[in-house]
Amino acid sequence: MTHGKERRLKEKLELRDFKLNALLQVTQAINSESSESELMSQYVGALKENLGIDRLVLYASDLDGQRWSLLVSEGTDSAWPASRPSSFFKSLDLDGIGLAGALDADQHPSDVVVPIHQNDEAIAVVLAGDTSDSRGVSPVVKHLNFLVTLTNILVVARRNRQMNRRNLKQEALRRELELAGEMQAMLLPERWDHIDLDVAGHYQPHTEVGGDCYDAFVTESNETVICMADVSGKGMSAALLMSNFQAQVRALFRAHTGTLTDTLHVLNRRVMDIAQGEKYITFFVAKLNTEGTTLDYVNCGHNPPLFLHPDGRHELLGLGSVGLGMFREIPSVEEGQIQVMAGSVLCCYTDGLVEQEDAAEVPFGTERLATLLKGHDGQALEGVHQQIVDALEAFRGDTPRLDDTAMLSCRFR
Repeated sequence: MTHGKERRLKEKLELRDFKLNALLQVTQAINSESSESELMSQYVGALKENLGIDRLVLYASDLDGQRWSLLVSEGTDSAWPASRPSSFFKSLDLDGIGLAGALDADQHPSDVVVPIHQNDEAIAVVLAGDTSDSRGVSPVVKHLNFLVTLTNILVVARRNRQMNRRNLKQEALRRELELAGEMQAMLLPERWDHIDLDVAGHYQPHTEVGGDCYDAFVTESNETVICMADVSGKGMSAALLMSNFQAQVRALFRAHTGTLTDTLHVLNRRVMDIAQGEKYITFFVAKLNTEGTTLDYVNCGHNPPLFLHPDGRHELLGLGSVGLGMFREIPSVEEGQIQVMAGSVLCCYTDGLVEQEDAAEVPFGTERLATLLKGHDGQALEGVHQQIVDALEAFRGDTPRLDDTAMLSCRFR
């Protein structure tokens, strides 16, 4: 009797040592970045060769919980799908251990379904059993705690790897967007020494990259072009389209000797060729004649800029056409003209400024903008812009930003 007890105790100790060693080996394999197939091979070996659990099917969910992938299919003749939709497992009772009938019509009588949970959520399901005819306690029941522990370690490690890969991708994408934003900012002019006007610009993108741009430059015929644009949508595609559009504007207006309408028809076709009708661009462009007395303009669906006269009057410059890229050919264009005097101010802006709402869903509005502009006669335009931005931030409070915010102001001499 004593020898029997000693033998059973020795077997228990050997089994305990084996389990501890198996856990140690799996942990070391995880830390050494072994492949998923290598980890699953160790998993099967630990359960099958030493514990007698020789029938194993393991499904684990992805990070989003929308799809479950087959990781192990051992000791079964059934054709297990490589993946299952989440709806399949939601139809099962995964709160506790159950029979395998819901998973496999040809299951062995001893097969059970063991759910693996993390934070009260089922993240894996293992079907386990044995194919032996020996009597006694099933190996699955005898070693259930070890089965759950080992499966949990592997599945959680797999999810952590997926999370790390996702985080690395997101970090790489974030850095790429930061670099794209820096490159985009470099395309916006910062100095206006070449223009005989007081000019200032302000741009605050809604995210890392934006879809607004502004510019002011002198053509070969010595006319000054002032423009602002806003592409529909957000993100990298909008930013790339706007960068291309900005280059097109400079090239066409600097060299083109035709009317504003002629140039806009060319621009419209180029936007349509690039965007294929998926996006459009609202665009305001104005030309100051060589004498600096008249401003010809066209507003292609953009927020009407404010023009402030020296006597305190202001008006919105809204004559023009539809946005560029909406139609293959612009249906009609109406050019506007306004007389310019020393001290007149033109302020172009995008919808992220005037359409920004406060907590009561009241928009900032053009009248508020006009009041702020009129209250700073003679002050440097950069300072005026900063006060407008400060007023906008105070106005919106905790309300999220609506969109990119851009301003380009010119004071005529």
